[in-house]
Amino acid sequence: MNKHNTLSSTFHGTLLILSGTILSFSAIAKQTALLDANGQPLSDEVLMLLSSGSGAFNTAKSSKSSKNTAEKQAINPLTKKPKRNKPPSNPVLEVELLEALKAGKTQRAKQLLKAGTSPTYKNLNGETPLGIAVSRGWASMVIDLIDNGADVNEKGARGVTLLHMASANGLIDVAKVLVKHGLKPGQKTDKNWTPLHVAARYGHWQLVQYFLSVGVDPDIRNSDGKTALGLARHLKHQGIIKILARVTTVRSLDFAKVKTRKKRRKSKRK
Repeated sequence: MNKHNTLSSTFHGTLLILSGTILSFSAIAKQTALLDANGQPLSDEVLMLLSSGSGAFNTAKSSKSSKNTAEKQAINPLTKKPKRNKPPSNPVLEVELLEALKAGKTQRAKQLLKAGTSPTYKNLNGETPLGIAVSRGWASMVIDLIDNGADVNEKGARGVTLLHMASANGLIDVAKVLVKHGLKPGQKTDKNWTPLHVAARYGHWQLVQYFLSVGVDPDIRNSDGKTALGLARHLKHQGIIKILARVTTVRSLDFAKVKTRKKRRKSKRK
């Protein structure tokens, strides 16, 4: 009888403990329940949406963010486009580019450039695509070649630049393109000739005016002691003489005669 009472008491005690635990969890659940703005528990529909995880919200947020980014890119016209990598150049095509220009096939040359052919090839005679384009007076082709990697500062024999070449041929449009793309207009050859000397020598008055406008010094003497004005006078280019006479402040010297005079003076002293 005592054993039965003991078991009964134990059983009732266990039930009381379990009931208390359940009540405790219920109280906690009520305390931690999600409430809306009015202090009322959230509806089952909302709770199901929340319990589905943050993926739905993240997806919506990501979609909205992508839309905003796309809108910003559409509004901003300065957004940089991804650069396209040009295919590696082909030596055979480089030779073909040079030969196409020598043959006057400018359309084929443009196709080769568009395909990624390098315009830096130089043959055994020292010919380059850019040199050919300059000598032919193709200003637009000169621009295309430079934009695709041709060296505007390339030099030929005796330090002759592309600008000296353009000056000799009276190609003012080509000269302007070269200067615009970084070729310094006052560069000298091995014999101290500037492009201004060359333009004066060959009677190209427009180039003379242009070189003066971009700052080429008219007082520079070449290795023979001649200024651009001295060359123009020697060859009787009257229009160029008038232009240069206003800005030249030094006289031309005949270095050969000067050396001869010095030798005579030395011989007399002996």
